[in-house]
Amino acid sequence: MNGPERSCFPIHHAFFFALQGIRLRLGRMLLVLMGVAVAMAFTTVLLTTNALFDALPAGVTAGEGLTRVPVFRWLWVAVSLLICTGGVINAIVMSVTERIKEIGTLKCLGSRNIHIVEIFLFECLLLGVIGGVLGAVLGYGAALLSFAMAAGPRHLNGAMALSALRFVPAVIGMSTVLSLVASVIPVVIAARVEPASAMRYEV
Repeated sequence: MNGPERSCFPIHHAFFFALQGIRLRLGRMLLVLMGVAVAMAFTTVLLTTNALFDALPAGVTAGEGLTRVPVFRWLWVAVSLLICTGGVINAIVMSVTERIKEIGTLKCLGSRNIHIVEIFLFECLLLGVIGGVLGAVLGYGAALLSFAMAAGPRHLNGAMALSALRFVPAVIGMSTVLSLVASVIPVVIAARVEPASAMRYEV
């Protein structure tokens, strides 16, 4: 139950502030989004290509070019996910740094720590979901094309393509979770900003 001393900050307002923050820093956010999308596309290509080659009938081998992804593919997947996480952390840290005074103003107007957390979590969520969708779709298409060129179009059938499609939602979920995990430290920093110090802060 909300008392008179409790501030009200509807969840859709937090979403609006997150959208506004992305719009005002659109150039940098697009770069981060591209980084997330490329990392997720690379991950999707590795996972999908490997699944497609594993589905080939016995005795069928690929021609010149792409072959089964080696065992150390997980190392490359880890590297791409690390790039994704680092990009999100960098974007949110910079966003927090540039918006210290804005955070202080919101707190002076009655916003609580949880409200600040909601704003930045929405920013990370949007970066993770949009970047994940773009990367997964592009990566899936690239994997099908690479497989068809390497193994021959006749070996790519609907059942194989449909089976490999399971990696698209998996990569989107992975991107979303990683973005939220990457936001923990920047969000904690934002939530702990003191209003008086924030108003004196100079970027």
